[in-house]
Amino acid sequence: MHVSLDSALGRQRRLNSVGESVLQIAPSAAAAYSLRSLTGGDPKVVRVRRSSGGEENFTASEVASGAMLSYVTEARTGWNIQATFNDSTATITSASSTATTSTVSFTGSGTTRVLPKSNYVAAEAGDQVVFNMSVSGVVGDMTFRLRKTSSNTTVGSATVVNGDNQDVTLNLTASSGYTGGYPHFTADAGSGEATVTINSVTVNGKSGFVETWYDQSGNGRDSINTTATQQPIIVDAGVFQDGLKFTHVDTTNGKRLFVPRSAAELGEDFALIWVGKVTESDTSFNNVLGGTRGATNYAAGTAGISIKSSDGTIAFINEDSTSSRVKSDSSTTTTLNEDSVVFATYENAEAGPSLDLSVDGNHQYFSVSGYTLTSTKDIGIMNSTAANGTYGTQESPTGVCREVLVYDTNQNANRVALETNINNQYNLF
Repeated sequence: MHVSLDSALGRQRRLNSVGESVLQIAPSAAAAYSLRSLTGGDPKVVRVRRSSGGEENFTASEVASGAMLSYVTEARTGWNIQATFNDSTATITSASSTATTSTVSFTGSGTTRVLPKSNYVAAEAGDQVVFNMSVSGVVGDMTFRLRKTSSNTTVGSATVVNGDNQDVTLNLTASSGYTGGYPHFTADAGSGEATVTINSVTVNGKSGFVETWYDQSGNGRDSINTTATQQPIIVDAGVFQDGLKFTHVDTTNGKRLFVPRSAAELGEDFALIWVGKVTESDTSFNNVLGGTRGATNYAAGTAGISIKSSDGTIAFINEDSTSSRVKSDSSTTTTLNEDSVVFATYENAEAGPSLDLSVDGNHQYFSVSGYTLTSTKDIGIMNSTAANGTYGTQESPTGVCREVLVYDTNQNANRVALETNINNQYNLF
């Protein structure tokens, strides 16, 4: 049976006249994540790491006002780690540095660099690094490079000649990982002595990453990932993503977050709500919220919302064993690159188990025989998990997640009010 949001509104509660928040409508959430306030106050919603170095917490109002974006993209001046040139195939006659400068004089010709290969410049792919330099005594052209931390990979290079206070601009090209690194140049002093002074280093950051998505439910289930390469993207190329952007390159660099759990994954009754969009087409069912793996050997005892983005089909799937699953498909499809809200709520009632699945306010009821929910794994957000509980990249979608709600109770009575609140916020349907 297919019931539209408008026809159901007469039977279920709407928002009150002053406009309740999500957690005022349904306060019993096991976990709740968003960049907006779900409480009616101004909670801390996210901790952001910027590509130019540093991390900071932001409230819902600070995200909405642009304060978070300004933090990510503001120019940062100075060394991340104070640098002194101390290795050269030429002969270094003197070298010194401060928190913002570095000067090296040398005779002969060759490559001069800072060692060890540490993160002297905090920057990542897409960022712009500007070195203001004064150079004298160099014969011909000097090749100046910035190399990746702990690597000989060049992520930006420029040709430099003699002259004072010249800006050398490097647009970093490394495709993944933490790219900021150490300066390195090749130069010839001829028969005299050459001096290279870095007067300042400025990083114009373009990227921001989510280290923590704070749980607004009051249960302390913050979703945390401290591994830089795995953190979802909140600012990309200087643009706020209006959510958390997930990409899935490989098992090392795929973005991932989880709802932490200490007991069985869901409960006798439960509800999962996901708001977001998928941006790449895939003919497989990929997990957007839940613990499912989506491939044979299934992750036994797990459940979740999945999407087949090639045709927009949304399904609720219970992987009840390593070789079988129960799949309920919605007749309402989603559209690639367009936001949707998916609401799945399950009740293990005396009259028999039932699943209610709603996509963009279009509701369907499924009579099911019951679900096997024995896994205690953390619930994946926009990522699937392998049978042993580890991250499974090939079953994970690429896209943006705006909001996640998890309940250990059936939320049928609040479904329309919650969908109305979400639609009023994001104008989805």
